[in-house]
Amino acid sequence: MKINKVYVLGAPGSGKTFLAKKLCRILNIEYFDLDDIFWEKKYSVKRDEDERDRLLQKIVKKKQWIVEGVYTSWTGEVVKDSDLVIWLDSPTHVLMWRIFSRYLKKKDKESLNSTLTLLNYVRNYRKKGQDSGYFKHRKLIEKHDVNFVYIKNKEEVNNFLKNFLKKLDR
Repeated sequence: MKINKVYVLGAPGSGKTFLAKKLCRILNIEYFDLDDIFWEKKYSVKRDEDERDRLLQKIVKKKQWIVEGVYTSWTGEVVKDSDLVIWLDSPTHVLMWRIFSRYLKKKDKESLNSTLTLLNYVRNYRKKGQDSGYFKHRKLIEKHDVNFVYIKNKEEVNNFLKNFLKKLDR
């Protein structure tokens, strides 16, 4: 199986960046963080939607990419064009601990307000209803006929990297 376009999605703290960077090194494919497209100034100034969409289109048109992010409303094109979609869905308590730990390590780069916003998002991620992040991620994947992997914990990430990626034609 030849993999040229990978989308890694999941809640904040699920390990998207970790896995995307790992895949970037293994596959030697450029990596893109959707936060860099969504935010003009990280976590404080949102980018204009037209500019955001233009930036995303430039990435999608590339021959190879790894994209990671939590967003759903404007990323359908990424899912549709992916050779592989990986959904990381860690337990809520793990997500909350990772976000809080990241804040403690990067207090100078991440504000308490943005950390509290992420913690609130994660706390509500699995709530029932169409507004939950979990529901939106599931619907985004179901909407497109894509090669899809669902990963629930760090052990499954390690097994995925060890077993699945061995099978790739590089």
